Amino acid sequence: MSGIIDRILGKKSVRNEVAMALSNRLSFENSQCDRFLLTKVLTEGTVSETEYMLFQKKLLLLELDKQQAIEAELDLLSQYIAMVKMLMPAGFLLKWENRFQPEKELLLPPLILFPMVQHAVTNGYNGMSSHPIRVRLSGSSKVLLFEVSHRANHYLEGQFKHTLIEDFRNRLEFLFPERHSLLLNSNSNTCRATLTIHF
Repeated sequence: MSGIIDRILGKKSVRNEVAMALSNRLSFENSQCDRFLLTKVLTEGTVSETEYMLFQKKLLLLELDKQQAIEAELDLLSQYIAMVKMLMPAGFLLKWENRFQPEKELLLPPLILFPMVQHAVTNGYNGMSSHPIRVRLSGSSKVLLFEVSHRANHYLEGQFKHTLIEDFRNRLEFLFPERHSLLLNSNSNTCRATLTIHF
């Protein structure tokens, strides 16, 4: 309601930098220590603890304020996906399409591409051959477009009402104010998250 009143009166909302900085850290740490992944490791036993620990160590060595090349981000993301596949032997389907063609090296905040994939893994149905998780990356050194879609989970009241997504939104606003958009759409079949970042 206050947002509507502010728009009518022409007032701008004030950025709460402290709260946004906390969300930035929380989103990063949620991706660093994925509860879903850890729970699967402890209950499924399909991945050796050593294998998981080696992957987890790579994530824990990342620093919140130290950007990394997009190639390093994508490598960690592919390792995460491989780990999930091993932990879900009953069925996990993901289709990955990478059309990203940067003209120069691109640096990203660490684990910035993780929350959308983690949300799809944690909350979507991903064992149906007709509805795999679809991950698409495209763009250039000036703009990045990242899209993740998955089969809707009809047991969830709000497909994107999750702290993983809420903190991620705030992280994006903190890191890329007025240089990004995050569109979240869902219908009875599909959920789609589309992230655009301008550099």
